[in-house]
Amino acid sequence: MISIIIRVKNEMPWLKYTLRMLKLQSIQDFELICVDSGSSDGSWDILEQFAPDVLYRIPAQDYVPGKVLNQAIQHCKGEYIVFNNADCIPLDSLWLQNLIAPLENDPKLVAVFANQIARADANPLVAKDYERAFGDGSVSGKWRHFFSLASSAARKDILLKHPFNEKLQYSEDIEWSWRMKGLGYTVQYTPEAKVEHSHNYTLAQIKKRYFGEGKAEAFIYRDYYQNQPRDLSFLPAVIMAALAEFLRDIPYLMRNKRLDWIPKAKIYRFAQRYYAYRGRIAGLRLLSQVSHPNLMVSCMAFDNGKSGIADYTVNVVRELLKFCPVTLLIHPSDKAIFPLQEDKLKYELVAEWLKRPLFSMIWHLYCLPTLIRKRKWDMVLLPAGNRRLLAKYPAATVVTFHDLSQFHIPGKYDFLRMLYIKKVVPFYLKKAPKIFAISQSTKADMLRFYRMKPEEIEVNYNGYNAGKVEQAIEAAQMREKFGIKGKYLLYIARIEHPGKNHLGLLKAYQALPRHIMNEYELVLGGGEWNNAEIVMDYHAKMPQKQRIHFLGYVDNGDIVALYQNASLYVFPSLYEGFGLPMLEAFAAGVPVICSNNSSLPEIGAEAVRLFDASDPQSIADCIENVLCNAPLQLQMIFWGKERLKSFSWEQHAKRIFESLEAQSSGS
Repeated sequence: MISIIIRVKNEMPWLKYTLRMLKLQSIQDFELICVDSGSSDGSWDILEQFAPDVLYRIPAQDYVPGKVLNQAIQHCKGEYIVFNNADCIPLDSLWLQNLIAPLENDPKLVAVFANQIARADANPLVAKDYERAFGDGSVSGKWRHFFSLASSAARKDILLKHPFNEKLQYSEDIEWSWRMKGLGYTVQYTPEAKVEHSHNYTLAQIKKRYFGEGKAEAFIYRDYYQNQPRDLSFLPAVIMAALAEFLRDIPYLMRNKRLDWIPKAKIYRFAQRYYAYRGRIAGLRLLSQVSHPNLMVSCMAFDNGKSGIADYTVNVVRELLKFCPVTLLIHPSDKAIFPLQEDKLKYELVAEWLKRPLFSMIWHLYCLPTLIRKRKWDMVLLPAGNRRLLAKYPAATVVTFHDLSQFHIPGKYDFLRMLYIKKVVPFYLKKAPKIFAISQSTKADMLRFYRMKPEEIEVNYNGYNAGKVEQAIEAAQMREKFGIKGKYLLYIARIEHPGKNHLGLLKAYQALPRHIMNEYELVLGGGEWNNAEIVMDYHAKMPQKQRIHFLGYVDNGDIVALYQNASLYVFPSLYEGFGLPMLEAFAAGVPVICSNNSSLPEIGAEAVRLFDASDPQSIADCIENVLCNAPLQLQMIFWGKERLKSFSWEQHAKRIFESLEAQSSGS
């Protein structure tokens, strides 16, 4: 499917022609999302009559291009997202087909933009500019960079991973496409996809627009301008550039018998270059006054990307990058698999041999504080506070603390590791400037086992990645890959005994009534961890082992398909600091049952049904009760969706950054 986003504000009469041409497209498998920002000319009435799949309004004063676009993208279901201005009128029925075709044919291509042809009423300077910028692409192809969102398309997964900048009032499309090129992606002009679009600006409008675009350019090309200061000099940037364009105007105006525009051309070209120059200077001056904080995030507990803490780190870093540049303290092998690529993301590599737990713990505690001072990092996030801390905190620091499952699950770790958790961690944790627990349950354990004071700890709930739930492979492909034939129960967790309680779930499956066992398979996703052999040995002896699937570590696309096609998500863990898979199941529209321990009842609230994880029969009874009650399943799915509204990675990261800022400012 294709999703088409149209932004509208007083777009009559062009809007009705654009909508009419959408109906004539050769491809009709698309959804239409329209957002109006305060139309008063009848545009809203036309939209209501057309009845897009999604239609909503925002106040005019709330319009920020990047923010509006990112919000609209959240409504999209299509693999490809088309952006088309309300006054960009497709010129034929093949516009959409021609626009999307390059994306379908080249998986390395992330965005395309259409050929814009000036309207019949365009003044000759505008017509000439459009011919040079678009046309066959030979002229703009030689420019430093060119892209136009006015009629364009991009891959949804890339847009979710790399959203538009929400601070720019102009040139958000140029900033995004320039950033994508910097990350190694390809953007392409598609001249076969044609729309009619142009604007005749007055001198007052030229002043406003070119100043705004120049100011945005200062941010977008800030690194380029540092290396090319000549472009910031008045003579080449204004006088010579305006003169060169004027000299190109003269033969064009003569060919088109518009000699009356030659005097005007001198004024227009000077105004364009002058106000763009003024905008660049103002923008660069503003940038020089803004000092970005130097934030370091320790990624030394990344577990090869295959743990809950690894997922947490990726999600938080993604959001923190919206506030400031981030330096990741990371091992080379983990850098190679870290899924984020941003120009604001830097790396401080740590030797591989320091991955060994004892060496890692000592270096992190006693050597890292010196490196923090040496590198002049003024903000630090320790995302795995229950594993890696500092002996001294030389900068503003936030520690995220996940759980104390070791106190609840006897034998989970050996003597030395328990000594570290019981004695070393609390000693250095209490010195941290700011501590966030990810649930009330975790905070209660810290008060109980570490004898900390309530005011020393704040609860900051995790979020969930909405984009992750939309990146699924096809159900048939998933079933063929994993050998799943029918309905199934799902549990996603590393195979760690006894903590994740796979053994309890296997015994519960055996205790199910035969008709339920015959109808539902059991699917277990997750790599082998401590004592996994105990679980696997038990499974090997089960008469029902053919109906139980151990998938190993599962990639994102597969895991989403597993969620979306499951009949029930079963969460039998003996202890969880938060329980992120529960939110992912909610987002996928799967009813969830879970243990009545630790944070799970707190996070699930009224959306889940509970069982005693230590009693396989209790688990089996809960499974049967939900599977045999279709109205209850629908109710649980509804409340799961509602429960999601309480959890946001954006808000989680915002609280972290605000705390770091407050510490840095001394407030």
